[in-house]
Amino acid sequence: MDKDGARAFVYAKACGVMGKSFTGENTTKLFETKSLTDLWNLLFKTPAPLVPEVVLAQKIEEEAFNRFISQYVSFISQFDKPETYLSDQFYIYEVENLKTVIDSLCSGETELPKLYDLGKYSTLHYEQWPDLEKITSGTEYSWLKQIPGIHEKQAVETRLDIQAIKHLWSSIQKISGEEGLAVKALFTEELELQNIVWALRLKINFGMTNEEVISHLMYVTDKPSPQDPLCMKIYKMLEKDPENYSSWENWVYKDYLNPRTDVIWKIDPSWIEKKARVNQNKKAMRLFHCYPVTSASLIGWFKVKQNELGYIRMAVEGLRLNEKPLLEY
Repeated sequence: MDKDGARAFVYAKACGVMGKSFTGENTTKLFETKSLTDLWNLLFKTPAPLVPEVVLAQKIEEEAFNRFISQYVSFISQFDKPETYLSDQFYIYEVENLKTVIDSLCSGETELPKLYDLGKYSTLHYEQWPDLEKITSGTEYSWLKQIPGIHEKQAVETRLDIQAIKHLWSSIQKISGEEGLAVKALFTEELELQNIVWALRLKINFGMTNEEVISHLMYVTDKPSPQDPLCMKIYKMLEKDPENYSSWENWVYKDYLNPRTDVIWKIDPSWIEKKARVNQNKKAMRLFHCYPVTSASLIGWFKVKQNELGYIRMAVEGLRLNEKPLLEY
């Protein structure tokens, strides 16, 4: 199929899937279910497996993820030569798989753990389990040859996270045109907000100094700095008083703040994270609809469905714990 024909076909299919998605106001349906069995029936329109609740919870998350990935793979497979930034969206899950492998090896487990199934887009050699050097051989992770010690594990996982961010950042820089600018803006804000929430948690919850917080940030240059696209707004933010609402009134993300109250106020990273998730989903939906019949629209679709997957996981956890999360959409 030629590229223009493939784009038109894929966009039509993606619209059909999007219309049935649990996004926006439809998200509430996930949290109206009374049991994991009801949630399974809602999501997959088939009888739920007759398994213990803890197993069913895991199966719901696995099935939802596999459906998400298989739909996306079916879309990009319509192109003879899909743009690399489309398949690069899997990179974060590849890194999560590798971190799971490391956890299992560090724990002395004898069987390969349950991993995200990325099909032909996986580059790691899981059939070589438990030889870590062979698992990573010939891949971008070939620097990881030995099972890290207990004191090295966190540093290795941080290096993998930074590698994933840099890879994705480099990939989206290749998208040209107006839609490319829109994709870059979406990713920049998403990663920047993740950094902001992380920085606030380190400072407020763990009492780290500003210098310590900065050393733990994500970055896409050589190191965290005021020039790094993901860090530049955090330096001034860290100078603000987390217990003085007035000092945040001119902040670029002031609309994400938890409301001012008559009692003692303190900035809430979880509130910012929730608001960011809602707004990022709206922007991803806008990207999908504003640039139809382009490869960039698929990035919007991917981000919206990623968000849906997060809400499905929240619904599963809420049912297991018999809790109703405070939901916005």
